[in-house]
Amino acid sequence: MRDRFWVVAALSLLVVTSASAEDEAVIDSFELSDAQALVTACTVPEGNPLAATANGFCLGYMTGAIQLYAAAAASPNVENQLCPGRVVSRSEMRRIFLDWAAAHPERLDEPAIDGLARAAVAAFPCT
Repeated sequence: MRDRFWVVAALSLLVVTSASAEDEAVIDSFELSDAQALVTACTVPEGNPLAATANGFCLGYMTGAIQLYAAAAASPNVENQLCPGRVVSRSEMRRIFLDWAAAHPERLDEPAIDGLARAAVAAFPCT
């Protein structure tokens, strides 16, 4: 069992140390320094060895943000900022965010959650 641990650890180190510049950008995006990092994490192509991890990270972030907003919106002390009128899936929210990001590159240096919120408000404004 112990030998297996060291083999897995050595292989993991090899993968990390042989990462390409593109892979390094993906790994760095997991820190979510800004909205651009979220775009990077959400757009890793399927052929990339980090695609499954990045996709899970992206969708997990979308899930957390959607659940946080739903919890806040349920409070009588919080005014709704967006009104989808239905449940929005995390995959749909990813598409909405990426479309918004493509249309607003000047805002990609803002925090990731701000970009996601701006995208949601633009897609589902309250009247």
